[in-house]
Amino acid sequence: MAQSTLIHGRYRLLDLVGRGGMGEVWRARDESLGRRVAVKCLKPPARREDAGFQRVLRERFRREARVAASLQHRGVTVVHDFGDDDGLLYLVMELLEGRNLSQLLADNKGQPLPLAEVLDVAEQVAAALAYTHAQGVVHRDLKPANVMRSEDGTVKICDFGIARLAHDIGFTARISGTGMAMGTPHYMSPEQIADSAVDHRSDLYSFGCVLYEIATGSPPFEGGDPWAVLVGHRDTPPVPPRAHRPDLPPPLATAILRLLAKAPDDRPDAAAGLAGELAAARAHPPAARAGVWGAAYPGAAVAPAAVAGIAPLWMPPWTRGMDAGLPAAGRRRAGAPPDGALAAPAGPALREPVASWGVARAPEACAAADRTHAAARPAPARIPAQGAPPRERLADLADRRDAGLRLGRAGRWEEAYEVHRAVAAERELLLGSYHPDTLASRHETGTALARSGRHPEALEEYARTAADCAGVLGPDHPDTLAVRHELGHALGRLGRWEEALEVHRQLAFVREQALGSADPATVASRNEEAHCLERLGRRSEADEVYRELARGC
Repeated sequence: MAQSTLIHGRYRLLDLVGRGGMGEVWRARDESLGRRVAVKCLKPPARREDAGFQRVLRERFRREARVAASLQHRGVTVVHDFGDDDGLLYLVMELLEGRNLSQLLADNKGQPLPLAEVLDVAEQVAAALAYTHAQGVVHRDLKPANVMRSEDGTVKICDFGIARLAHDIGFTARISGTGMAMGTPHYMSPEQIADSAVDHRSDLYSFGCVLYEIATGSPPFEGGDPWAVLVGHRDTPPVPPRAHRPDLPPPLATAILRLLAKAPDDRPDAAAGLAGELAAARAHPPAARAGVWGAAYPGAAVAPAAVAGIAPLWMPPWTRGMDAGLPAAGRRRAGAPPDGALAAPAGPALREPVASWGVARAPEACAAADRTHAAARPAPARIPAQGAPPRERLADLADRRDAGLRLGRAGRWEEAYEVHRAVAAERELLLGSYHPDTLASRHETGTALARSGRHPEALEEYARTAADCAGVLGPDHPDTLAVRHELGHALGRLGRWEEALEVHRQLAFVREQALGSADPATVASRNEEAHCLERLGRRSEADEVYRELARGC
């Protein structure tokens, strides 16, 4: 298609808005009514010479277009017209000025959306789904890119009927069981993955995935390939969203987890059933952050990787060759906390051998190693001898720390490092080396160093901080374990897989003893253990870990 093309003698294409696997979307002018519209030009499959196929295609297109045009709700994009212009199938829709959720997350540098915005989106999308499902219409491909937030704050779901059309005529999906099932991997329901019957509850699952992502900054399951993502949806419990973002109201977190139930019968019966939880979430006071870095439970900031090691044995044939794509906000590195809390990215290895951290797998050995580190440092001093520091100075330091976090979110890591380094130094002077605020600032200093590419310095800061956490909080404290997880991950990124393996085995042992084998933190450590084994060429051992995880989940 080209600019100024006139479709059906009425719709003049003005400029291209977007392009995808099914065709193009244009900003256009309705010459008859003199209004601006959006025109979606659908690109048929290559079988143009097959007249019978083309007849079926056009009939199914008309059927789905009529269904989409029949939907009249403020939360659903209006379809004005549709037709066939010399083989070109087109839909004419209201022109929306705004940004879709995928774009909003990108604008926000992958950080979660503000809580008020999350709740507003949740309520409006739930109302739209309640209406469409009552009409017997299922979207089948709900994702952030299909949810538009207009400039006036109205939230609208786009592309009703498009996903079903794609499914029926083979634009993107299965044809007579020989192709690929419809949906976007990061937002597909378990029944879509299993190629089972799909109803409105599949939309509710996808809605849960969307809410999880805009509330935490990442989708519930991530991975570098479709197998990892799909097996996560099918078999792995999601990390509770408050583990990533502890300030989320518990009713909202509960609603999201209900939507993400593996079995359709365990999800809400209808989108309207979420109204009570969303209202309670609005009334709930903001949750306080817990721990040195805001983790709600041990290792909460670490999302478990999907059980990818055995996925190819289980997945249906249509997934072969499938591209996982990217979630709306990009991928979150394992261990990355949201909403301003900075995470230590994987960097180069520690200069000291990991054995000095305690390579034995029993908690007694871990504790002994921590005592060795702690013994080399002064006794903890929460507040210096001169007395409590002035509140004004502490408040100023908190403001400066927030400024450093904002610089990091903007990608200005060198500047963020200077801010966090200065705040850490002043907090150490005012509060002592072992105060939680001091430890948090030192962690943020290491993060900024790593993001700036200064990995040896960053890892030295991580090692020192982790040893001090162990000395003050204890070797099994959630914050101590969280730092160790990051260090193990960093060692792997450097290729020091033997040392990384020992670290993750220690963590898995301690977490399993304290939390149980099914806890997400334990699963995260065991996944890392299996990954290290894979990289060491010990595939059979890795597969056994993956199978144990699958049985436990």
